[in-house]
Amino acid sequence: MSAEDVTADVLVIGGGAAGVAAARAAHEAGATVALVADGGGATTLGSGVVWGAARDPFTTWATSDAWRIGGRYVTVAGWLLEGAAGALRSLLDVGALSAGGTPGVLDLATHPSWSARLVAQTLGARVVEAPDGAPTGQTFREVAASFDREGAAEAFARSLATRCEGLSGLLLPPVLGLSRLDVAERLSAVLGIPVGEAAGGTGDPPGLRALRALRGWLPEGVAVINDRVTVKPGRLPTVVFRSGRLGKARSVVLATGGLVGGGLVFEHSLREATADGPVWTRDRKRVLTRAGAARGADPAEWFDEHTGRARGAGLRVDAAGRVLDGDGATPLGEWLYAAGEVCSGRGGDGVADALAEGARVGRSAAQAIGRRG
Repeated sequence: MSAEDVTADVLVIGGGAAGVAAARAAHEAGATVALVADGGGATTLGSGVVWGAARDPFTTWATSDAWRIGGRYVTVAGWLLEGAAGALRSLLDVGALSAGGTPGVLDLATHPSWSARLVAQTLGARVVEAPDGAPTGQTFREVAASFDREGAAEAFARSLATRCEGLSGLLLPPVLGLSRLDVAERLSAVLGIPVGEAAGGTGDPPGLRALRALRGWLPEGVAVINDRVTVKPGRLPTVVFRSGRLGKARSVVLATGGLVGGGLVFEHSLREATADGPVWTRDRKRVLTRAGAARGADPAEWFDEHTGRARGAGLRVDAAGRVLDGDGATPLGEWLYAAGEVCSGRGGDGVADALAEGARVGRSAAQAIGRRG
């Protein structure tokens, strides 16, 4: 594949959870696959915890050292998270700590949202004062970046050793590396106890690392292209890259996300950004996209957290994942599919569900090629 030409049986647009799953499943179904990723969308905003009732293919794919199935985790606000499908191993599974032991919570001077004493109260833990020279910063990202340096985790663990004697585990804020996935493991190897971090908030380091770990599930045969693309529906897809590349595909999967991920945009009204497909509210009402359709509307009508029209809005798809036309019944194109938050009714159902849906749709897109001939 040249720098100017993208040719694939299945073109997946979107590099978050649904897009990664669609690309891998299509590849496993025998298709040649290219994935267009321009950032990670809403997936990067996660906490490193994988939510969602649909556990497969997460439980099948999460076999690397980066992931743990199940577990109980604590947030920076001191809330316990239970019922997760799994999480990055960098998060401390408080449910796996030895019964009767006393965990420690590191009082590291980081973001003001981190209160070691509050979290320690939730866990029945002991506050561990940070040693002199401990990493500091105004944000979790700044501190996390310091742990990416070779040897930084080991040096910090040695400075903590005497303060952690008698502890059953050690919890840090969400700072265990900005790009590295092995910082928790390295700390634990020196201290001899389980070490991990709390679940972060929007845009914190665990979300960035979770996206990197998800991307690690892509087979080597899947071409990953950092670009933006638009698709013009017709008998065959017309794919136009922002960079000027030429694109040719037999099936296209939109996994571009909702309003947060950029798959939906609000201009004169709410519209789908990549293929300009018809948008529907979660109660299956068509969203008009003509100029001025939303002019004068109360913003709460669109963006109220519970009742807004934009919440859960997106493309309608059939049972196979094909995008439906404005009548809500006819496929917009036999080759155009969608999965994840860009679809109507999703509204944040969790990473595990996005993986399951993406895999199902990616498989459908690949298998349909043979039927179409």
